[in-house]
Amino acid sequence: MLRISTLSKYVLKSWALPFFGILTLVTAIFMLQKVLFWLPDLIENDVPLDLSLQLFASLLPSILLMVVPVSYFFALYRAVKAFQGSSELDAMYAGGLSLFQVFLPILLAGVALSIGLLALTMHIVPASKLQIHNTVEQLSSLRSVPSFVPQRFSDIEGITFYFEGKNEDGAYTKVLIADAREDKNKPIIYFAQKATINQSDIGLLVQLFDGNQLGGQKDNLNLTNFKEYQIQVPIVLETEYRKLNAESNFLYMSLAKLYDVMQENHATAAIAEWQRRLIPPISLLILFFLAIPLSLQGKRTQKGGSFILALVLLAVMTQSQLIIAKKIALGAFPWWFTWVLEGFYAMVAYFLFMQVNQYGSLSLKRLKKKYF
Repeated sequence: MLRISTLSKYVLKSWALPFFGILTLVTAIFMLQKVLFWLPDLIENDVPLDLSLQLFASLLPSILLMVVPVSYFFALYRAVKAFQGSSELDAMYAGGLSLFQVFLPILLAGVALSIGLLALTMHIVPASKLQIHNTVEQLSSLRSVPSFVPQRFSDIEGITFYFEGKNEDGAYTKVLIADAREDKNKPIIYFAQKATINQSDIGLLVQLFDGNQLGGQKDNLNLTNFKEYQIQVPIVLETEYRKLNAESNFLYMSLAKLYDVMQENHATAAIAEWQRRLIPPISLLILFFLAIPLSLQGKRTQKGGSFILALVLLAVMTQSQLIIAKKIALGAFPWWFTWVLEGFYAMVAYFLFMQVNQYGSLSLKRLKKKYF
C-alpha cells in the first residue's frame, strides 16, 4: 500500500486549497461571462430551459481546458511563496531535502492533471465543440423573427429598419423604414410612432401605427398619412437546422478518426489539430518547473515583480502556442515547429529550476554575470 508522508500531505494541501479555489473562481467568472452573453438572446427567443442548459454545459470542457493549467501554475506559485515567506522552505533544506523532493507531490499531482487534460482535449472537448455548434444552429432555427438593435440601421430583404427603442409591450417606437425592394434609387420611406413585427405565412408582417408614407422623387414626392399600415416581407424563416457530425471538421473529430486522417492524407490542418490537443497537458508539466523559480526571489527583491513576470511569461507562452498552431494549420510553418517551441520552453523552465535549486532563489543579476 502506498504511504504518503506527513510532509508530502502538508505540501500537497498547501497547493490543493489554492488550486481548487482559483479553479472554481476563474471557471465561474468565465461561465458567468458566457451566460451574460447568451442570456438576452435565449430570453428574447423563448428558448427551452433544457436547450439553454445543454449549451452552457457544452461550454464547460473548453473553459476547464484553459483554466486548469493556469490554476495549477498560480496555486504552485502561491504555495512556494508561502513556504519561503514563513522560512519553512529553509527548514526543509536543513532537513536534507532538495527543492525537487519538497515539491514532488505537486509534480505528481500535475502528472495526474495532465492525464486528465489529455482525456479532456482528445475526447471530451471535440465532442463538446460539436455539441456547441449543433446547439447554436438549433437556437438559430428557433428564432421567429430577426433581431434588431436600437438606434442602428438593420437591412433585411431590401428593407432598412431603424427605431429609437421599445416600449413596455415590446413594440418598436419612433420607427423609420426605407423600402427599396422595387427600386433602389426610389425607396419608399415610412415614419411611424410605433411598429410591431410578427411572423406571417410568407415571412414577416410589419405593422406601422400613426405615421407617414413618403414616396416618389424630387418634384413628385407624395406624402400620405396613415393610422395603421402593413408591410409584408417575404422571407424564408429557418425551422430546421443542419446538424453536423464528428467527421465534418478536424475540430470535432474523435481521436481515432483524426489519427486515421493524418495517416491517410497527411493533411497539415489535421496534424496541427493533433498537436494543438497535445499542448495543454505538456504545458502543465512545463509550468511546474517554471512556477517554482519565478516564485523564489531574493529577500531584497521588490515584491510583486516576480508575479508580474509570471503573468507576462504565461501570456507569452500561451499566445505563442496559439499563433504557431494557426501558422502550421495554414502551412506557413512545418509541423515540427510546435515541438521546437515546446522544447525551448521546457529547457528554459528546467534551466531556471536548476538555478534556484542550486542558489535558493532566482537572480537576474547573477544570471547576467555568469552567462553574459
